[in-house]
Amino acid sequence: MNQCDLSSNADKVPCTPDPDLHIGYLLTTVRTRMLQEMDTALNPHGLTGAQFTILRRIAENAAHTAADLCRLLQYDTGSMTRMLDRLEEKGVICRERSPDDRRVINVRLTNSGMNDYPKWREEVRNGLSVIFNALSNDEQSQLRDLLRRLVR
Repeated sequence: MNQCDLSSNADKVPCTPDPDLHIGYLLTTVRTRMLQEMDTALNPHGLTGAQFTILRRIAENAAHTAADLCRLLQYDTGSMTRMLDRLEEKGVICRERSPDDRRVINVRLTNSGMNDYPKWREEVRNGLSVIFNALSNDEQSQLRDLLRRLVR
C-alpha cells in the first residue's frame, strides 16, 4: 500500500510523483538535516544553525543591515529583528546607526563575535561533514558544481 492509498480522497486527488517536487523535497530535507547538525555543533555555545547563518553573512560582509539579511535569507523583518535581538543579547553582534545616513542601522560582529566566529565555523564544518562524508570527494565537488549552476 502506498501513501496515496491511505488518503480518503484517493479517488479524487491524483497521486502521481512529481519529479520537480521530489527534488525540492530532497533539497529541503537536506537543508533541514544541515540545520540540525549545525544546531548540535553550536548548542554548547548557545547558538543555533539559523543564527550562525546570519553571523556568517555578517562575517563575510555579504550583509551590513537587517534589510540586507532579510533579502539574502528570505526572512520577514519581524523575524529578523527577533533573531538580531537574540544575537545582540548574546554579545556577538551590535547594531550601530550609520554615520552617513542616520536612517540606516548597520549590523556588525562584536570583538567577541569576531574572535569566536572562526571556531564556530570550524565546528559547523565538522558537524556538516557527518552528512557530506556519505559522498566521495569527487561527488561532493560535482554536487557543489550542480548547486552553483542552480543558484545562477
